[in-house]
Amino acid sequence: MKLDIFNHSNLRERLRELNEQSKKKIIVLDDDPTGVQTVQDIEVLTEWDVDLLREAFRQPQTVFYILTNTRSYVAEETERINREIARNVVQVAKEEKADFEFISRSDSTLRGHYPLETDVLADEVLIHTGRMYDGHIIIPAFFEGGRVTINNIHYVKDGEKQIPANETEFAKDPAFGFTHAHLGQWVEEKSEGRYRESDCVYISLEQLQKGPDILEGILTEITGNKPVIVNATCYEDLDRLSLALKMAEEKGKRFLFRTAASFVKSYGGISQQPFLSKESMLSPGTESHGGLIVVGSHVQKTTRQLQALLDSKWVLPVELDVEKILNPLERGLEVERLIDQVNEQIKEGRDTVLYSSRKLITAARKEDNLSISQKVSTALTDIVQALQIAPKFIIAKGGITSSDVATKGLSIRKAKILGQAAAGIPVWLTGEEAKFPNVPYIVFPGNVGTDQTLKEIVQTLSV
Repeated sequence: MKLDIFNHSNLRERLRELNEQSKKKIIVLDDDPTGVQTVQDIEVLTEWDVDLLREAFRQPQTVFYILTNTRSYVAEETERINREIARNVVQVAKEEKADFEFISRSDSTLRGHYPLETDVLADEVLIHTGRMYDGHIIIPAFFEGGRVTINNIHYVKDGEKQIPANETEFAKDPAFGFTHAHLGQWVEEKSEGRYRESDCVYISLEQLQKGPDILEGILTEITGNKPVIVNATCYEDLDRLSLALKMAEEKGKRFLFRTAASFVKSYGGISQQPFLSKESMLSPGTESHGGLIVVGSHVQKTTRQLQALLDSKWVLPVELDVEKILNPLERGLEVERLIDQVNEQIKEGRDTVLYSSRKLITAARKEDNLSISQKVSTALTDIVQALQIAPKFIIAKGGITSSDVATKGLSIRKAKILGQAAAGIPVWLTGEEAKFPNVPYIVFPGNVGTDQTLKEIVQTLSV
C-alpha cells in the first residue's frame, strides 16, 4: 500500500474504498443494541443462524452487526453465544469463499465480559481455521459520548469535566464493576492477572499523529494475541490507526478488536451524516397514535433524563413497580394493569412513558443482579408484546431493555440502521417480520446524552 493515502483529502473515503477492494466482511458482535450509534445504511441481525448469516455475507455492505446482548448474560451463556456465532461465521465464510474480521463491540465505560469474549473468539477461530491472532486491540473511545483515552487512562465526560472511568458510577456496576481507569491496569484486573499491565502494547497520541508508517511498524511487531491499548481523542486518531491496520493486514497480520462504537465508523469507512429528521423517525399511518417510550436503565443519567421528560408534561407516566415484578404473587396483576393502561393511552393518541420504579434493588452476587435486570426487562417486554396498535414512534432507554424490546417485544430478526436521532442515539427500521414492520425504533443508551436529550427527542417527535 502506498503511503500517499495518508495525505488523501478524505481518509474515511479511502478506508471505504480499501474495504470494498478487499471484499472482507467486518462483523461487529454487539453486546447490547446501542453499538450501532455511529453508523447508518447497514444491517443488524438479532439472530445468527447460518441462513441469516449467508444473506448478510451476500449483501454489498462491508459491515454488519450481530446483536448478542451478552452484557445481560452470565459468563457461561456469553461464552456459548460467542462460540456459536464464531462457528457459524466460519462455516459461511468458507462456503462463500470470503474473509472476515471480528469487532467485539462493548461499553465505552468499560463494562462487559472482557477478556472472555475476545478469548472465546480467538479460540474458536483457531480451532476452525488455524488462524492465530497477533493481538487484540482495545479502543473504548466513544467521541459522541465524550469518552476518550489519554496517557492510557480512559475518561468519561460529565458536563464540562473529564472524569477517570474508575471514579464514575459505571465503575460501581453491580455486575461489571472495576477499580482502574488506566487501561493496562484494567486489563490486568479484568483478566485476573492472566494479562499483565506490562504485557500490553501502548499506542500513544504522539505515535498516532506521526502517521501510518510509524503505526504499521508497531503493529507488525505484535505477536501472541497481546492486548494493544490505543489512546484516542478524535476520529482523525482512529482513521490514521485504521489505515495502518490495513497496511499491516496486507502483510499478513491479524487482529481482534474490543472497542466502543467510534472505531467501527472509522475502520468500516462509514461517512458522517446529519441527524435524522422528524419525518424519518415517524411511522406513516400512525400519526394519530401515541408514541411509546420504555425506560429500564437505572444509571443516574437516565434517571435525570426521565425526570426532565416527566417534568415537561408532554407524556403520560406509567410506572412499573419493580418490587411487585420481583414478587411471583404480584407480578401477573402488575403486568396486566400496565398493559391495559399503555394500550388505552396509545389508542387515544397520548405519548406514554413506561418506566421501571427508580429504587435500585441489588443483590450480593453479580449473577443475581443480572437476574433482577432480566426480570424487569422481561416485564417491560411483555407489555410491548401486548400492544394492540403500532405507536407512532418507539424509544427504548437502556441496553438490556432495548435489546429485549427489539427481539422479544417487537420480534425483530433483522433491521436496517437509518442513522442517529442525536449524537450516539441510533434509529433502527424494523424488518418485515417484526410485530410492527417498517417502524423506526430509537435505541437510547442509558449513559448517553445530556439531562435534556430524551425530552428534546420526544418533543421533536411530538410537536
